[in-house]
Amino acid sequence: MKKKVLVYLYPQFREVEVMTTLSIIGKKYEVLPFSLLPGTVTSECGLLMQPTIKMKNISPIDYEMLIIPGGKQAFTQGNPRLLHLLQVFNRENIKIAAIGNGAVILGRAGILNGRSYTVSLREDEFAKTNSWLNGTYQSKQIVEDKNLLTAKSHAYIDFGLTIGDRLQCFDGLEEYNFYKGTSSF
Repeated sequence: MKKKVLVYLYPQFREVEVMTTLSIIGKKYEVLPFSLLPGTVTSECGLLMQPTIKMKNISPIDYEMLIIPGGKQAFTQGNPRLLHLLQVFNRENIKIAAIGNGAVILGRAGILNGRSYTVSLREDEFAKTNSWLNGTYQSKQIVEDKNLLTAKSHAYIDFGLTIGDRLQCFDGLEEYNFYKGTSSF
């Protein structure tokens, strides 16, 4: 039986930020998308994605990681059930990875308190989220702090490679070098 990774889908999520990741981990992990709303979820570019698991059926200990893509609607993702689920993942020390604005959702859940993170926000967006983002912001491409991994939007390839590495998706150096673009082909 394959190990599992959970991916949170919400309206207008930025699919490009997680496609590299899903391509890498999909070989070794069962990727299960979920949403708060029933039915399909439309991504930023118009892809229709179908969640395959209901939130009420999620038991965090069954997963190796939870991935949160960014997107403009990340600011609106404050549903108490979602925030509680994130808090349980964090309390159980299960890996959580957020890219772009996805870190805002972690902030809303209180998970960034006392932690280092990165996020892709404009100055006016930082001002709106200041009460949620009370960890230590680092202007880096990728920041890891215990079980949390956050990345800037444009670092989506490194985000995927880092997650692939942390989840041991690369069988050997050749495969890792291929993904990093250093293949000898």
